[in-house]
Amino acid sequence: MTIEEKIENALFTRTLSLSIEASPPIAWPNFKFPADGEEKPATYIEARLLPNNNTRIVMKGSGPHLRQGILQFTVRTPLNVGATPATTMAGEIAEHFPADLDLFEDGIRVRIQQAPDMTQAEPTDDEVSWAVRVDIRYETFC
Repeated sequence: MTIEEKIENALFTRTLSLSIEASPPIAWPNFKFPADGEEKPATYIEARLLPNNNTRIVMKGSGPHLRQGILQFTVRTPLNVGATPATTMAGEIAEHFPADLDLFEDGIRVRIQQAPDMTQAEPTDDEVSWAVRVDIRYETFC
């Protein structure tokens, strides 16, 4: 298993243990959402993994590198139901990934760097839903 796979598995495994009161479905990367024959739900969460550039820590090329990125969630709720449902779900996601949380996968430690960032909520481009983004910054040395 590659380092990138281990990082992804650690973050997505933590995501699977997420318990949100509204229990919205998650649109995972590279999976058709909604599935064929299904309608897109009014409320759902979109998950994305955004790896960043690696930073060399020591002179030796085979030495550990700092690998950072963002686990990003976008909570989508229907328009005209108020801001609170999306804000509540985004807050629950943020609480599930607190600063300094250590996640482990096959000998790799992935650490949540800081409290997650929430963006200002806004209507989506298609003006069908209200969206709040949660950015969770992570790092690992390996």
